[in-house]
Amino acid sequence: MALRDHHLSDDDLILYFLENSRKQLDDNIRTAALIEQQTDPDMGWRRLIDNMKSYSQNKNVIVSVKGVPVHISLNITRTPSLTASTFELINARPSESPCLLCNLDEEQKGVLTLDDRYIILANPGITIPGDLTISSIKHESQLITGHFEDMIRLSELLTDYSIFFNGALAGASSPHFHFQAGIKDTLIGEQQINEMLNGKRIGDTHAAELFKTNKIAVYFIRNFLRSCYVCVSKDKKLLIDYYDQIYSHLLNIDREIAGIPNVPDFGHKIDSLGLDEFEPRMNIMLKYNPDSGIYMLAVFPKIFNRPSLYFEPSGKQIILGIAIKEALGHLITCRESDYNRLKQFPEIVEAVYTDTSLNSRLIDRLSGLIKSSKKLVIESSK
Repeated sequence: MALRDHHLSDDDLILYFLENSRKQLDDNIRTAALIEQQTDPDMGWRRLIDNMKSYSQNKNVIVSVKGVPVHISLNITRTPSLTASTFELINARPSESPCLLCNLDEEQKGVLTLDDRYIILANPGITIPGDLTISSIKHESQLITGHFEDMIRLSELLTDYSIFFNGALAGASSPHFHFQAGIKDTLIGEQQINEMLNGKRIGDTHAAELFKTNKIAVYFIRNFLRSCYVCVSKDKKLLIDYYDQIYSHLLNIDREIAGIPNVPDFGHKIDSLGLDEFEPRMNIMLKYNPDSGIYMLAVFPKIFNRPSLYFEPSGKQIILGIAIKEALGHLITCRESDYNRLKQFPEIVEAVYTDTSLNSRLIDRLSGLIKSSKKLVIESSK
């Protein structure tokens, strides 16, 4: 069954629309109805329904790590993503397993969007109920090149959501191109970024301005455990120009990723994609506020998605993958022993973020390059 054949039309979803929403349908309303349909005990997707029951048994705790609150969750619905080795092996034979996004479960349904080039799906690996996978209709590689403006368009269509992207070696679990999305401002790190952009400090953590004009502001979030750059603008063209600049600068920085135990050298062949690595390693969050007209872009530069503890022998290993949800402060594990260690020893959480983020030397260089971009970004807006 082709991905398009999993589409539910407005007529298919009519039972799940609220009465007062039927005359003003948009992708937010269609997506809410899709989630209702997929979790319907009689009509829905059994795997998602079962995962929702498992999710209700999650254990959760907030721990303070050097003054920064981090949400730790024991969540077995995320096991397939946490244990996926799609982008870990170097010079290995490409997997012959069928692509999961090209071969959806029969009951798994979605809503076509963005000129029918993407399908919005409920994500069965539930971080927060209502999480989405937004998959390309055709099988193409998990590379952001050529897709960033699609990310912007999706943020404008799904204004109730933050749109997420994981790079191939920064936490993506599938080689098939896809975004993720989650209800805005539900993840603890996203809430913290909002507060810091409004001038609040969280312990020693704060938004340090790199440059600012009347059209765009760029910040580095200092002492945040993981590296994070945030851009705020009402000007879409300026946002794209800034993104192009940070992409270019980070690509140059990433060429220094080499010789780190268990971390693939930058530029090696990514067998699951069938090509040499050429994109910077990063997680991205983008959201749009239609009331203010403001776009917020957060970029988390990465060394790799696996911390060193992941490669320890049995008994010492902790199964973690540091992707966008973890970058936004929601650290997920699927084993109770790992959960208990993370809960009891905040220094392990600190080490996990340190292992997977750019080091301070590279961040200082990157911040300097971003500051130097101010003139180019401003001139491009004239």
